[in-house]
Amino acid sequence: MIKGIVVTIALEILLPVIAGLYFAVTGREENDTGSMFLARAYTSGQILLFALFQPVFVFAILKKMLFSQALRIYLPICGAVLLVLLIITFTGYRDQLVGVLKRPFGRMGFWGMAAMAGIVFMMVMSFFRTYMDGDDAFYVAVATGTASSDAMYVVEPYTGGAIISPFRYLFAPFPMWITFLSRMSGIRAVAMAHTFFPWSMMLLSFSVMYILAGELYGTDHAKRDAFMFFVSILTAFGDYSIYTAENFLLARSRQGKAALATFIIPFMLILLISLVKKTREDKKITLRDGSLLMLTGFAGALCSTMGGMLCMALVGVCAICMAVMFRKLRTPLLMILCTMPCMVFVAMYLVMR
Repeated sequence: MIKGIVVTIALEILLPVIAGLYFAVTGREENDTGSMFLARAYTSGQILLFALFQPVFVFAILKKMLFSQALRIYLPICGAVLLVLLIITFTGYRDQLVGVLKRPFGRMGFWGMAAMAGIVFMMVMSFFRTYMDGDDAFYVAVATGTASSDAMYVVEPYTGGAIISPFRYLFAPFPMWITFLSRMSGIRAVAMAHTFFPWSMMLLSFSVMYILAGELYGTDHAKRDAFMFFVSILTAFGDYSIYTAENFLLARSRQGKAALATFIIPFMLILLISLVKKTREDKKITLRDGSLLMLTGFAGALCSTMGGMLCMALVGVCAICMAVMFRKLRTPLLMILCTMPCMVFVAMYLVMR
């Protein structure tokens, strides 16, 4: 069990941070503290891991491969991409990386400590107070069934018979991510879904909110702390409906819809705010900006069948607003082009269903 917990922490925290170093070190100048840099690396790295997972497993499911066969494709691709990004980071941005790692983590005032206490409390409670939801009958059952049988989307969890039309689900194979964590750590899939995965999803969501606070308030640490405190309070007491993002985060965090609502969409919003600032300041849109837009679209498609479409719609609305505001078409068109690949999965679903 101890080994499984260590591997889980490495997969859910250390691996995303390493994967996101390139995106964080070449990011905006608002990375004024070490904590902001780590938050950017952590969230960007998880987006990358999700985005690489999506096309590999959709292809594997369509080809009726076993889970272990799909894993043997994903792991080398993931390792190769991470190796290339690390080489680029340590050779081309070594001075920036050393400089940002030497920065202090910043002062934390009373409201910041209160926010951290609330976030840690929610994470701890998500581990010790397990819960279930009606949708677990499908999502957790699919992950558990795949872990035990090695077959993906073959058995209908509700009846035990063969899945007649799996296309609604196989283009968003988020339960396979739970199975992946279970297979790599040795922890049972149901335990991973209910106890070990929720706290990492909360950490990702609050990391995104911390980055959003930096985008909104810059280097004003007092306002950042107050923002995070109110976010933690609203999250803790946001269970007034089963349809709120807070409910999805606290009660359904192992489901792809929760990741889409509390992590992917807010991360996309941060990218769009950054692009609006760059366009206003006549700064060049970099390869990092375009690639993160595309990767976030793929990550959204992993979480929900319509997730890619929602990401595309958000980018499209922002692009139209930017074209009207700044009277420039180049950046809005680039934004739309960068997110169009995620629509492939929506088109395949509409054709094959």
